Amino acid sequence: MELEFRHLRIVIAVADEGSITKAAAALGLSQPSLTSQLQRIERAMGAPLFERARTGVVPTSFGRTVLARARSVVNEMADLRGESNSLSTPRGPVELKIGGRPSPLLSVVVPRLGAAYAALHGPDAPPLSVQVHTDPSAAALQGRVRAGRLDAAVLCDVIGFEIGTAEGVRRELVLAREPEFVALSERHPLAHHDVIDLADLAGENWMIDPQEDHGGIGPLRAACRAAGFEPRITHEISDSNSAREFNSGQCVSLAQPTSSEGRGIVVRPLIGDPICNRLDLAWKDLGPLDPALLHQAVTEAYESLVDRNPSYPRWRAEHHR
Repeated sequence: MELEFRHLRIVIAVADEGSITKAAAALGLSQPSLTSQLQRIERAMGAPLFERARTGVVPTSFGRTVLARARSVVNEMADLRGESNSLSTPRGPVELKIGGRPSPLLSVVVPRLGAAYAALHGPDAPPLSVQVHTDPSAAALQGRVRAGRLDAAVLCDVIGFEIGTAEGVRRELVLAREPEFVALSERHPLAHHDVIDLADLAGENWMIDPQEDHGGIGPLRAACRAAGFEPRITHEISDSNSAREFNSGQCVSLAQPTSSEGRGIVVRPLIGDPICNRLDLAWKDLGPLDPALLHQAVTEAYESLVDRNPSYPRWRAEHHR
């Protein structure tokens, strides 16, 4: 069964009502019909979305992830319906929608894009308005590019766990190999090491972002198993502020090499670089900026961030980058 827009509404209604009976009434369906449809949706998704509780039903961990995406899609459709009524309005600023993973990169890219657009079109051109969307999932970002909801996106693919290229999407390499570092408390016994052996973290509590592709678990599990242990994943946290607080004393996590140290944490390379990423610029149709200019802005922005963590320039020097 292929999921449709109405299926997303069913998932949202069940979550909001907290009850199959109440959701059926809200949707104008019989309870058996809603139960049957929900079971088909769960079979299509490959895992339960809800579990029974004393007061009704509550989303499973997987269900919460699906629910967040479902709400996003439904909200975007509502926005689209509103935009369709304004297609005949006078032309205003030129809009560019760009996406990427949560990181400092896009905040540096945006002003570079504005400067590139102004240099290309001159002072009399309509102003460029850049809109940013972040998502830890490369697959979700690529899906937005394919659907036309983003003009371009910087995709982070974990090497060995690549999502592949969606039909109609073009991709160009930005960085062939970016290592994943590890973030840990500045009071951790290994914090004074310049490089850390993953095997030395066997007894640690690990934190992941559940919204990353593979739930953030696949590459970490594979690397830890190769190092001789199974990671103890105790924290699933998506927002950066909470993640930093937990990193400063309760757990360790993978980290981007451009991450800033301080506020109780250090960020160090791992011996042998067991987990590495590839960064690509993805786009579908020509937007207000040529892809070559987009690519240049992204590349230059990334290079400007390398010195944020002193360990990263050393790593690049050792790897002849």
